Amino acid sequence: MVRDVMSQKSHHDIACPGCGAELCVELYDSVLVDEEPGLRTDLLTGKLNRVVCDKCGKAFRVDQPLVYHDREQEIFIHYHPLVGGVTMESAVDAFNRAMAELRRLVPAGMRLPETHLVLEWSELAERIFVLEEGLEPRVVEHIKYMMFQQNPEKLDASSKGLLFDAQDSTDEMLCFVVQDRASRKLEAMLHFARKDYEALLNVFGEGQGLKLLMDQFPGPVVNGRLKFLQDRLMEKAEEPEGGREEAKA
Repeated sequence: MVRDVMSQKSHHDIACPGCGAELCVELYDSVLVDEEPGLRTDLLTGKLNRVVCDKCGKAFRVDQPLVYHDREQEIFIHYHPLVGGVTMESAVDAFNRAMAELRRLVPAGMRLPETHLVLEWSELAERIFVLEEGLEPRVVEHIKYMMFQQNPEKLDASSKGLLFDAQDSTDEMLCFVVQDRASRKLEAMLHFARKDYEALLNVFGEGQGLKLLMDQFPGPVVNGRLKFLQDRLMEKAEEPEGGREEAKA
């Protein structure tokens, strides 16, 4: 038997971003919200792993890897921020090693929940909402991809993000808020008909449609904005030299 994974904390040496003072703080490395429901609220309100410098009084959240686990709803998310020299490649590598170790510890035949990797705090909170709403993350990210594709001038993927808004979504509409990535300010709201989401779910549910969706988002990072930016870079790289010069002109 594999022992239950409880919420875990450990001490970390960090530097205050305000005054540079060296601090030793206790931070959550993993949270099991079945056992401590208040940790879900703390995470969603930005209070989790938030500390106050005892030198200058600055309050700030420490971005460090975190595992979020909700056994009842089968939600298992790894948050691995791209800070301190961490790249997407190294985050994916760390995630794959963690998953390999988990599979080694789990008894043969025991089913593991689908595990998600996210790279930003806002993405972590959003993925929790998406999964709690019973939505398919890859289809949600495909919708975002289409929104960036259809609104390239108003929705610049290099500077704007899209976040699923569970609170304002209805039985008829899924809501997405546009967020400026630099200021973190919410600027606008976009809507997507839930019936169209259901149609996409049917298209991508099996066979060739499912293969296309998995090819678009093979994982473990499933992010419509990043995928759109990657595809745009590839398209520019494949443009004939003459075509690029004409575009400049």
